[in-house]
Amino acid sequence: MASANYKASPPFFFLSTQQQVAMLLLSLCLALMLPFITGTNHTTRGCIEAERDALLSFKAEITYHKVDDPISSWGNQTDDCCQWAGVRCDNDSGHVLSLNLQRMPPPEYDDDFIHFCSERCGFEWGLSGNISESLIGLRHLKYFDLSFNCFQSISIPKLLGSLENLVHLDLSYACFTGVIPDELGNLTKLRNLNLSSDEGLKVNGAEWLSGLSSLRYLSIDGANFSGVNNVMQSLNKLHYLKLVSLFDCRMNRIPESFPNLNFSYLTFMDIGWNNFHNTCIPEWLFKIPNLRHLSMTDSGLIGNIPSSIGNATSLQFLDLSSNEGISGDMPRGFGDLCNLQSLHLDGTFMGKRLEDFRDAFSGCIRQSLNVLSFQFSSLKGPLPDWLGELRNLTFLDISSNPFNSSIPASIGKLSQLQKLYLYSSALNGFIPESLGRLSSLQHLDLHDNTLNGSIPQSLGRLSSLQYLDLHDNTLNGSIPQSLGRLSSLQYLDLSDNNFNYSVITEAHLANLTSLGYLSLNHFVLNISTNWIPVFQAYEIHLSYCHIGPKFPVWLANQVNLAVLDISNTRIKDLMPDWFWNITETMAILDVSNNEIKGRLPQRLKSQDEGYDLSILLGSNSFEGSVPYFSPDVYALDLSNNQISGNIPSDLGIFDGRTPQLNYLFLSSNNLSGIIPNSICDLVGLVLLELSNNHLEGAIPNCWNNLTSLRYLILANNSLAGEVPNSLISSSQSLEVLHLSNNQLRGKFPSFLKKCTFMTTLALDHNSLSGEIPSWVGKTMTSLMILTLKENNFSGNLPLLSNLTSLHFLDISHNSFVGFIPKSYGSLMGMINVSMNGGASFPSNTQEGLIIKILVYIKGIELQFGVTLSSLKFLDLSANNLLGQIPKEIVNLVGLQNLDLSCNNLSGEIPIDIGRMQSLESLDLSRNELIGAIPPSLSTLHFLGSLNLSYNNLSGKIPYASQLTTFNDPSIYAGNLNLCGAPLSKNCTSEESPSNSHVDDQEDDDDNDNPTIWFGIGLMSGFVVGFLIVLITLLFKNEWRYAYFRFMDHMYDMMYVKIVITINKIKRALAVMS
Repeated sequence: MASANYKASPPFFFLSTQQQVAMLLLSLCLALMLPFITGTNHTTRGCIEAERDALLSFKAEITYHKVDDPISSWGNQTDDCCQWAGVRCDNDSGHVLSLNLQRMPPPEYDDDFIHFCSERCGFEWGLSGNISESLIGLRHLKYFDLSFNCFQSISIPKLLGSLENLVHLDLSYACFTGVIPDELGNLTKLRNLNLSSDEGLKVNGAEWLSGLSSLRYLSIDGANFSGVNNVMQSLNKLHYLKLVSLFDCRMNRIPESFPNLNFSYLTFMDIGWNNFHNTCIPEWLFKIPNLRHLSMTDSGLIGNIPSSIGNATSLQFLDLSSNEGISGDMPRGFGDLCNLQSLHLDGTFMGKRLEDFRDAFSGCIRQSLNVLSFQFSSLKGPLPDWLGELRNLTFLDISSNPFNSSIPASIGKLSQLQKLYLYSSALNGFIPESLGRLSSLQHLDLHDNTLNGSIPQSLGRLSSLQYLDLHDNTLNGSIPQSLGRLSSLQYLDLSDNNFNYSVITEAHLANLTSLGYLSLNHFVLNISTNWIPVFQAYEIHLSYCHIGPKFPVWLANQVNLAVLDISNTRIKDLMPDWFWNITETMAILDVSNNEIKGRLPQRLKSQDEGYDLSILLGSNSFEGSVPYFSPDVYALDLSNNQISGNIPSDLGIFDGRTPQLNYLFLSSNNLSGIIPNSICDLVGLVLLELSNNHLEGAIPNCWNNLTSLRYLILANNSLAGEVPNSLISSSQSLEVLHLSNNQLRGKFPSFLKKCTFMTTLALDHNSLSGEIPSWVGKTMTSLMILTLKENNFSGNLPLLSNLTSLHFLDISHNSFVGFIPKSYGSLMGMINVSMNGGASFPSNTQEGLIIKILVYIKGIELQFGVTLSSLKFLDLSANNLLGQIPKEIVNLVGLQNLDLSCNNLSGEIPIDIGRMQSLESLDLSRNELIGAIPPSLSTLHFLGSLNLSYNNLSGKIPYASQLTTFNDPSIYAGNLNLCGAPLSKNCTSEESPSNSHVDDQEDDDDNDNPTIWFGIGLMSGFVVGFLIVLITLLFKNEWRYAYFRFMDHMYDMMYVKIVITINKIKRALAVMS
């Protein structure tokens, strides 16, 4: 414990210039003397034999995965352990003082690899095994570092608490698990303790921390402190503590106050990513006299920031971001933080006006602040002019706020500004010319706004600019040639604006010598064929630019490309041979939707550069066979070309390597032969598109391992046999099954019962037969599109009212019988006008996939692609349905196309059919409908196609409103009792007197005819007898039920006999032919 009259040394930056120079010289001297203090490899005595044996025992229990690991050489070349790698000894005594076995990965590895054991240790990185008890023999050990190794299966050894001379202990990210031992609290000389982990460690109590009386630096990031409530109280007892990092420790509580605050030397505290839910920021934090760095990001803090924050005059860095509960006014005390350089308030003060924070930024903070970040706070505009008064800002990020404001010209006063981020902030108006005065600016990101006007010429003066992102705005006009002077520019994105094919010339790119990323679309590239770029880019995106008709020869110079997108660029040329050579470095290649010709190479080469490897050559005129490709390819699109031959039999076989292919498009080519079983070796397949080819044979029954398959599209081929039941392995992932227009036979596939996520099922134009199982309407509840057209299905129509998203149903041209279920009037997907039953429709909008289905509308067979997702369609035509059209059908107010033609429907057209206001096509022809045409039919204002021909309709045609647009009388043909326009038959005729007299005379003659009287008597008797039977049936329930059962039986018997007779005739004709 320090004495009461101990006086702390002043912070370095408060010293005079002479004192600072003296301190630096002293530090340099100490650095030069350090080897003599801690020992070096060049000892005069050599190591102690007992300590050498202890190290060898330690080595014996360690597993090292690399033969060149430094520990592997221990004891091989010399017995002097002081010469061993990672070992340092005292020059005089020979005792081991330092053991440094850190295995820090090289800088090219990402943070996940460095900090997460599951990433790093999977590659057999570093040391593992056990920690030997022999380490207790290293009594003089001061420095011990095992960081970034892989001791995944063991806890931190308690024996480390016995190494009483330890000054430095670093076990960070060494993948230890279990509870941190309390015995570490015995290390009273310890100054630096780092136990940070990726969540494998647990802390049961914090009392042991108070025993580390000499501790200066403490870092235990990622350990689990949940339920431990005395962490800060224990740390408050460590008088010399300078740094505390307890980031992401799941701490639940921070004390509101301290009776005696003891953090006299504390300069750094990071307690972010903890669970202080519904806790206000405690005021004692701002009483720590020397605190320079405070981070409490994403810790569930609420309430006002204390006004006493103005007392924390030593603060240089403050991060309170991602605490959405922080509210109220921003205290004026911020203005007194004269040393504050970096302020992060992202996701705080939600919904406030940035303009109202003027007072908080009005003091000396205006001169000190270098970094201001205020993202994702739903801040409202306008952007205030006082931002331009923060003259020393080097970094300003207030992006992702709905300012709905223009950019103030005062931003141009920030002469020190290096990085400006205002993206996704609902900014409008022009880009101010004053931004051209930001001579130090390196990054400018204004994307995803509604900025308009042209790009200012003044941006060409930003000689330090490295990053310029203006994409996704409404900018227009021509591109200033001054941008071509930005020789430091590395990243340029002008895509998704309204430049409307503005011209880009060589002058725009003339001096962009540092350019690595270029993204333009909807431009015209007016570049000569012999132009040689001055840059070497790693990504070029030029989709929808006018580059063609010639292939861009200047690409031959770009030998470092990882990504190239020249899709939809009007190229109509032969692919040059040199192009396939530069693709060897590419991870993403997209030349789709052009008219490029040429023969594909036998092997498509590519390189994994951290992207999902994609080769997209679709919709061109490439010839040849399906090429071989790397097992690392993620997506391959060769669709809509002129590729011929068979699908390679070894398509999914890569010499033991697991293929990564997720998306394979080979549709609309000239492929023939069978689908090889090897395609099922592509176990990661999400999408397989082989439609519109000449494939034959059976669909292979090998899908057992394709558990991620979501889209299977084999339509428009000559595939035969049954739908394989092994697809049941994909039942929990399958969303689209499109097998239309093949020669498939058998029953309705039984595995579909488990396809609860399927949205599209297209089995039309095949030879499938049998009844539709009742479970279709119970388990396939995600269905949006169901088409079974032109098969041999029979039985009653399936009940589908549970399919609330179903908006497209085509089961026409089958042999269904019975009545139309009333429940079809409650299909929510056809009732909702503006959405598909509330569900999303992924199958036509993701992964570049377009489902195409043939639909018969308005007398024409059309192919629907993207718009299929919004089409409301019901077609039950060409079956053997009978009975009346259920009146409930008029509830389908969102339905656009209704076809019930070519059935045996009877009764009248529903009188309220006018409620179906979305109808565009209605076909009720070739039925046995009777009665008048409902007048409400004329109110269907979107109706563009109508066919009521060949029924028994009668009366006057309601020729008004929308029906006046139908002048073709053939739509009413075969209805002999209809009259009125557009038919030539009139509903009324004027009778002349002469005709009446002749008729009267004929009536008198008829009265004298005995045959007439006989007929009248016969008819009267028939009517009386019929009425007696009818009245009896009306009042006698048992007779009525028996009568109708008899009639149903007779109908079914006659129907079966007729069908059997017809089938016999068909078979006889087939045999004869």
